[in-house]
Amino acid sequence: MVDDLPMLLRVAAGHSADPSAVILDGRTLQSSPESGAQAGFDRHKHRKGSKIHMVVDTLGFLLTLHVTPANEQELAQVGLLAQQVQDINGDSVQIAFVDQGYTLIGVGS
Repeated sequence: MVDDLPMLLRVAAGHSADPSAVILDGRTLQSSPESGAQAGFDRHKHRKGSKIHMVVDTLGFLLTLHVTPANEQELAQVGLLAQQVQDINGDSVQIAFVDQGYTLIGVGS
């Protein structure tokens, strides 16, 4: 039921059951003392913790997520996230909207 609900809500909103576009983003969560070696330091956010890399469809429904230490780069997670999304949606996704952290700066320039 959990897997079917986003598809049903997409169809009810007038969209196809499987998304053709997704949004990738990440968020750094501050660690607690219990985090130990699992936590990393995000130098851009000046925060020690974990980074959650999320993929949602354009309606905001969560498709997949991946948790890493905060010092892991977003760009290094793109391949894994893209493969998970395509596995879930049967290769329906054609475009991904991402922030600068998930892109190669200067590619195609």
